[in-house]
Amino acid sequence: MNKALELSAQVEQRILAGEWLPGDRLPSQVHLMSDFGVARTTVRESLSQLQSRGVLRSQHGSGTYVNNLFESVFLPPLNQLPLHDSHTQLAVLEMRQVLEGEAAYHACQRASDVELQGISDEYQCMLQRPGKMPVIERSKADLKFHMLIAQASHNLIVASLSQLLYSKMFNTIFAARSGGLLEQPTYSEAVHSQHLRIHEALMNRDALEAKQAAEDHARHTAQMLRQQLQS
Repeated sequence: MNKALELSAQVEQRILAGEWLPGDRLPSQVHLMSDFGVARTTVRESLSQLQSRGVLRSQHGSGTYVNNLFESVFLPPLNQLPLHDSHTQLAVLEMRQVLEGEAAYHACQRASDVELQGISDEYQCMLQRPGKMPVIERSKADLKFHMLIAQASHNLIVASLSQLLYSKMFNTIFAARSGGLLEQPTYSEAVHSQHLRIHEALMNRDALEAKQAAEDHARHTAQMLRQQLQS
């Protein structure tokens, strides 16, 4: 195996291990040269190989980024889902129980202190956002909190699927808020309590509690939507 192929395999291993996730920008070529102990020509050839295979993409003037390896397989069928159908929204919420529980569990074990601080900062911002903020902005804020946790899990599959489900999750949250489901005082109070529980478990790196809290949060919203469908 030549040096470029060997470097490509090492870069892929870091992606598979969740060190670099979809959307992450790779370190500079100079950094990669130093990190892997190879020449610039080897780095360039390796990056070119990975880009040709769709693992990486280059953005002019910005750098090289990791692609979502699941996008070509999962996104087309996901895009066929009727976004405004309540049953689709319920299916997404049920899937969130799996993804968010695993994300929270692994984030407790793998997130850096900086990543946990970023999650905490976003949680504090959620608390400070006024109730008069447009529904669409509150929905984005809610989902951003959960997406940061997914990224901090450093689980390639969890992070990749969470990204692909972003629009579906956002549609679910936005539709529920627009329909009044998440705007009811009793539900808003419950969500606040659930987010607090998730936040505290993450900050304490209590993996089992974080997993349970995240699952309970998604399950509660699904139950509310299910009741709305039956009424």
